[in-house]
Amino acid sequence: MIKLTLKLFFFLFFIIYSQVSGQLYQVFQTVNIEKYQGENFVLEGKIFYNNDINSNSWMVLSALFLNGKGTGMKGMIHSDDAQIYYKKGEWSLYELKGKIIKNAKGIAVGISVAGNGSYYLDDFKLFVLQGKNKIEVPLKNGGFEEASLMPWQSYAKDEGSKMSISVAKPFSGKQSLLIDNSAVDTNPGFGNNKEIGKLMDVNGVKLYYEIYGQGEPLLLIHGNNSSMASFDNQLEVLSKKYQVIGLDSRGQGNSSSNDTKLTYELMADDVNVFLDKMNLKNVNILGWSDGGNIAVILGMEHPDKVKKMAIMGTVLYNNETSVDPEINKILNQQVKEMKARGVAENNMDYRLKMLLLTEPNINPDALNRIQAPTLVMAGEHDVMPEKHTQLIADKIPNGKMLIFKGGDHEAPKNMPEKFNKAILDFFEKI
Repeated sequence: MIKLTLKLFFFLFFIIYSQVSGQLYQVFQTVNIEKYQGENFVLEGKIFYNNDINSNSWMVLSALFLNGKGTGMKGMIHSDDAQIYYKKGEWSLYELKGKIIKNAKGIAVGISVAGNGSYYLDDFKLFVLQGKNKIEVPLKNGGFEEASLMPWQSYAKDEGSKMSISVAKPFSGKQSLLIDNSAVDTNPGFGNNKEIGKLMDVNGVKLYYEIYGQGEPLLLIHGNNSSMASFDNQLEVLSKKYQVIGLDSRGQGNSSSNDTKLTYELMADDVNVFLDKMNLKNVNILGWSDGGNIAVILGMEHPDKVKKMAIMGTVLYNNETSVDPEINKILNQQVKEMKARGVAENNMDYRLKMLLLTEPNINPDALNRIQAPTLVMAGEHDVMPEKHTQLIADKIPNGKMLIFKGGDHEAPKNMPEKFNKAILDFFEKI
C-alpha cells in the first residue's frame, strides 16, 4: 500500500514539477540527526518574495533523509503548498513538519526554488519535538550572518541564477540569503510556449491554450491548481496521432480569473464556449482529476460536443464514500491556516481548495446523459475508492473502468507508458 502521505503530496496540487517553466534547484546543508530517529521535526524559514508568487515561480522548504552512506532515503519532502505561507510584500514564515525516519543518520535541509523569481531567505532553523519540548538542532550559518555561504550547497543550479549573502533586506541581524533567478534563460515548453500559445476571451476571463500535431482534436483538461503542463508525459505520444489542444482552466496556468464564483459547472461552460469559438463540434477529451470532473459535466450538458472521453481520478461528489477522509482533513487544515495568515477568500489558491471541499455535486443518475464512449480510470492507490470509480463507469451508458495496478492519482506522470498505451488503445478503438 502506497503511504497516504505520498498520496496527499501528489494530490495536493501546487508543486507539480512538470509544470515549472523555470529552473528547479535546491540549496541545502546536511545535519546529523541519528539520535533523533523516530521523533517529529519542524523546519522553519523566513522567505520574502521580490516578485508575486505564481504556479511557475515559488520557493518552499525541503528535506531529504540520508543513510550512513549519505544516500537519500524515500525521496525529498517539501512544504505542502507555497501559497499557504505566502504574504505579498511581507516576510512569510514557512514550515515543514514531519517525522524523522528510523535508521536515518542525517538530513539534508534547505529550500527548493523554481522559476524566474527573486527571493530572500533568513532565520532558517530545525527543531525536534519531544513531548512538549521543542529542541533546536543547531545549523551552521542558519541566519546567514557569516561572510561565507558555507556550509550551504546548491544542486541543479542553472546558469544565470545568483546566490549570495545580502545586506539589502535582512529579517533579523544584518544579512540574509538572496536567490535571484531573474536572469535565468528558460526554454519554452509545454504550457509556457509563448511562441505558439494564445489567449481567448471566454466568460469574462482569458483562457490560455496551445495546439500541437494534426488529426482529430484531442482536448486536455488538467487538475486542480495545475496547468496543461501536467500532461507533459503525454504530449509527444498523443500529438503524433491527434491535434492536441492544451487548455489552462481559469485562474490556473497562464489563464486569468475574475471574481465569479468558482464551480466545475462554470469551468465546463468555459470549455463549451472555448470549443464554440474554436469551431470544434465533436472532440475527444482527456481529463485528469478536476479535469475529469469538468469533462463529465461537459459530457452531460453538451453531449454533442464530446466524441470520446477518457477521465482519470474523477469524483462525482465529496464525502466519505468518494474521497479519502484524510484528504479533507488536510484540506480543512490548510484552509484554516490560510485564514489565520490573512489570505483573502478571493485568493485563487484558497478558492481552489474550497472547490475541492465543496464540489462537485453530480447526481450519479445524471451520467446517463453522456453519449460518448468513456474510459474511467484511477490508480489502485488513488484518493478515491475503487467502488466510486466503478460507480461512474457503471452509470455512463458506454462507460468502461480501468484501474492501474500499483498506481496512484499521479499515474499519467508516474507510469506514462502504461497510461499512454491505455489512452491510445481507447481512442483508436472503432
